[in-house]
Amino acid sequence: MPLKVVTYNIQAAIGTRAYRQYITRINRQVFNSKAKLKTLKSIAAFASDFDVAALQEVDLGGRRSGFKCQVDHLLSLSDFKYMSMQENRIVGNISRHGNAILSKYPQADVCDLKLPGKHTGRGAIMARIEAPKPFHVINVHLSLGEADQIMQIEYLVEQAPRHVPLMIMGDFNCAASSRPLRLLSNSLNMIPVTTAEDKTYPSWKPRKGFDHMLVSDHFRVMEKVVNDVVYSDHRPVSAELRI
Repeated sequence: MPLKVVTYNIQAAIGTRAYRQYITRINRQVFNSKAKLKTLKSIAAFASDFDVAALQEVDLGGRRSGFKCQVDHLLSLSDFKYMSMQENRIVGNISRHGNAILSKYPQADVCDLKLPGKHTGRGAIMARIEAPKPFHVINVHLSLGEADQIMQIEYLVEQAPRHVPLMIMGDFNCAASSRPLRLLSNSLNMIPVTTAEDKTYPSWKPRKGFDHMLVSDHFRVMEKVVNDVVYSDHRPVSAELRI
């Protein structure tokens, strides 16, 4: 069965496209705008080409998203029919940080995983996708430091289902050759889809590979692409698979 999947840190539709915009567009970190709605529409149109989209840095209803859940908005704007989401961190009434899985197949056994670490606010979401050939997805957003990342990977290894088709993808905030990615791959016998050549950050001139995808040996990787879109400060990674 063919599958098209994508992982994308959407930066809450803030749409940073240059380092200076972290300052000049700082108002988008606090307030909603028509420009952010336009960016959400672009993200929805792009993601609609896929069967499963793992999204990170989605605002679940803070002031900066107009007190509306961006996951609901993306679902209404796209061709997806099903979604699951989990909340990681709330900053006053300004933002509600979370991750989401959008899919064209039903989802079951959704699990909100709060990742350990010195600083709270990181998480992952796991779901079984009820496709003709079912499979599990874990969408993850790790911390910045390696010590926390190792701790979080160890926790994910404990929680991950065994002996089933599984894909793990998201913003790992570390390189393909890093200790956390090697630990994840070796512990679960996962096949890395992304390599050191796949640079995703910053989107306007990628120098670092932070966004990754790993699959169990139930999948065959037909194609993998770092997509040339700049709706966020990260670029998405997509793959065509067969299960």
